[in-house]
Amino acid sequence: MTRCAAALAVVAVVAVPSGAGADRREASVHAHVLGAFLSVGDTASRRAGTGPAAGIAARASFATRNSYQYDLAVSLLAGRASFDEGTFGAPGQPSRTGPFTVATQAVRLDGGVTFRLGVRWIPTLRLAAGLQGRHRGAPVVTVGGVLLSSAQTGRTADFQLDAVGVADLGLDYRVGRRLVIGAAAGASYAVPLGGESSRTLEVTAHAAYYWYPR
Repeated sequence: MTRCAAALAVVAVVAVPSGAGADRREASVHAHVLGAFLSVGDTASRRAGTGPAAGIAARASFATRNSYQYDLAVSLLAGRASFDEGTFGAPGQPSRTGPFTVATQAVRLDGGVTFRLGVRWIPTLRLAAGLQGRHRGAPVVTVGGVLLSSAQTGRTADFQLDAVGVADLGLDYRVGRRLVIGAAAGASYAVPLGGESSRTLEVTAHAAYYWYPR
């Protein structure tokens, strides 16, 4: 992910024409596909769990200046994090320690600003903040090759709310007057409003339709 972001940054510097910018008063709608790497915490483990995730997103924007646009995005992401070791124990049950996994589904709503530094080739930098709801499945715990039940682990599925920040660096290409395609690499960091923190590294590809409302 870091190498991808660095490559996009180099392209951004090379591709920006002097004094160029995208058009103000443009509106757009974007459809995204996401690939991500999760890092999430869990009370049963001292170390964060990691794993792959995938999802989709939609974004709407409006430019008040040539160099940037305001936008609002909603993202759906699903994945599974694996933990090397965790300790579980329901009331009246002995504690058990073993590797486990937790499935996660997240819905993120964020708003921010995207800086647009070109006309045909458009390097972008997006900064946003918002809220995220996360559904976490019951841990799947294996001890000595035996799968433990929820009654043995003392854990069931739960839901938590996060405050989340998002940043990404991308490169768009204006195919025509209305159509723009692009890709970006970035990250999100979720601060739990009660619960465990989570982070993602994300890559996205999107297609967007642009027009002038007035």
